[in-house]
This record gives sequence, structure tokens and C-alpha cells, in this order.
Amino acid sequence: VWEAATGRRLLALAGHTDAVRSVSFSADGGRVVTTSMDATARVWDVASGGCSQALRGHVKALSGANFSPDGARVLTASFDGTVRVWDAASGECIFVLLGENNVVNAAAFSPDGSMVLVASASESLHLFSAETGECKMTLSGHEDWVRVANFSPDGALVASGSYDGTARIWSALDGQCVQLLEGHRGAVVATSIAAA
Repeated sequence: VWEAATGRRLLALAGHTDAVRSVSFSADGGRVVTTSMDATARVWDVASGGCSQALRGHVKALSGANFSPDGARVLTASFDGTVRVWDAASGECIFVLLGENNVVNAAAFSPDGSMVLVASASESLHLFSAETGECKMTLSGHEDWVRVANFSPDGALVASGSYDGTARIWSALDGQCVQLLEGHRGAVVATSIAAA
């Protein structure tokens, strides 16, 4: 962990046994969750550098993780085809969501923490209840695997990028595609929606 203003290294977080794939801060900046090729995620305390939780249960490398907006939960996405939602304090797995075709490329909490967005190795995205794990909506339309997906800051829209070379903007309320963005020559591997 480095201090952005000075570039000074503050902490070295050591504990994974293979390459680190992602790093994400909690909303309050007090914790970091990391994922690794070693099939684990780790929750770290930024002040001390200590690992407060080692989240184990996936059987393949993890593709990403993030905290719920309130910091109470962590979700992890894995190449084993699952998303796991964990209690951030205890490290207990609350529930497991199944992706499609044995790969989950991306997963994210909605800004209010009520939904989990999952992009798998398929042409569709899925919105699940973050409380029960029930699938509430499927967003279909891409012609190849969805590589990335995220919510707009207000949670009303979802942006997705696919190996079909398109990005799409979806309504998170009814699942309808509201914009098809074409023109890329290859896969769309990053998306973001600015605040209105």
C-alpha cells in the first residue's frame, strides 16, 4: 500500500501463495480485499497491515472481489464458476451463486448493496438479491461472453463489455438494453458509467 500524495510505501501485505489478481478498498478506506491465483481472498486492515480474514472455499483462481457499500460483506468471483458472499467480520460464507459455463469474469454489489451483478462465461448477465441469493433478472443480448460489468453510481444502469466487441447499457430496473455501443475492434474489457 502506497501513499498517493508522496509515493511512499506504507505497507506490504504478504500472505498469498501465488500471484495477486485484484485489490479493492472498503468504502471507508480502512480495509483492503485481495484475490489471488491461489484460490483465496484476504481481508487486510490498512492501519496494521494484518490479515483479518483468509476467505477459503473456491477451488480455482479468483477473478475479483469487493466490499459491499456498508463494508459488512465481501463478494468473491472465481474461475471455478461461483460467486461467494462472505461476512467480512467473521469470514463465514453466507451463500454461493452459480455462474454459467464454469467461469465468473466479474461480480459487483449495487451501490445500495441490495443486488449482486454477475458476468459469466456466457452472453448474459444476472442480477441476484444480495440478501437471499435469488436470481432476480437476466440481461441477455451479447453475442459472446460478457467480460466485464458494473453499476452506474446511482444503481439505475448497468454497463457491460463483451468479447463480441460491444458494450451495452442496461436498465437495472427492468433489464432492457437501453444503448448498444459498437465500434471496438476487439473485446471490451473495461466499462464505467459516470455520475449524471
